[in-house]
Amino acid sequence: MEPMALWKRILILLACAWGIAAATPNLFYAQVERHNDAVAAIEAAGGTATPELDAAKAEWPSFLPSALMNLGLDLRGGAHLLAEVKVEDVYKSRMDSLWPEVRDTLKDLRDQVGNVRRLPSPDDTLRVSIEKPEGLAAALEAVSGLGSSVISLTGVGQSTLDVTADGNDIVVKLSEAERQATDERTLQQSLEIIRRRVDEAGTREPTIQRQGEDRVLIQVPGIGSAQELKALIGKTAKLTFNAVVSRTTDAGANPGARNVILPAQDED
Repeated sequence: MEPMALWKRILILLACAWGIAAATPNLFYAQVERHNDAVAAIEAAGGTATPELDAAKAEWPSFLPSALMNLGLDLRGGAHLLAEVKVEDVYKSRMDSLWPEVRDTLKDLRDQVGNVRRLPSPDDTLRVSIEKPEGLAAALEAVSGLGSSVISLTGVGQSTLDVTADGNDIVVKLSEAERQATDERTLQQSLEIIRRRVDEAGTREPTIQRQGEDRVLIQVPGIGSAQELKALIGKTAKLTFNAVVSRTTDAGANPGARNVILPAQDED
């Protein structure tokens, strides 16, 4: 067997030496991590450094490799948390915000429906009583007009509201398609909020994923306890709904109940 060429030996030795050098920062994981976090914080501040950041940056020579292997909970330890998203609170918020619209809509039909008042009902339901039963049909039609099309692939063409009559009462709920769409939006927003708050803390390789219908699994390496993780995430996220102004070029478009189309104004 012919001996290996010298250049091949040198190439193998260089590759091994580089591998050892690149892996060395993992032997000093904590101080290299503080160094990397300080460098990132200084760059984010536009080059401005505090004495604490300068001290952390100096813990590892800048000319040496500083890439670290991301360690999960099994190797580094950390906190594990399963959070529940309260989608029922969103339903209550939707019904509370819908009541003024329903009241104002029925105000225009006062001669047909008489006095209008909100009755006690479950959080996901809006129950409205009218004084004149003969105006119930007109009231149902007016309140149904407050619904809009569901924004989801499975709910296209369906209304966001389910409006029915119960005696002389009008019962308003979110339609099943809108409930599913609302649950999905609420959970996705909660995931993004949690991920953003965890990322802002500089933690590495967190696991944030949906589990089941209304839960979020959160695993963060390097966190000491679940209480610390709760404090990191902060207060409960809440999904709110606010009126928005839409634009259209169709002057004859139907603006919907209690809405008007304003004439376009020239912009400077």
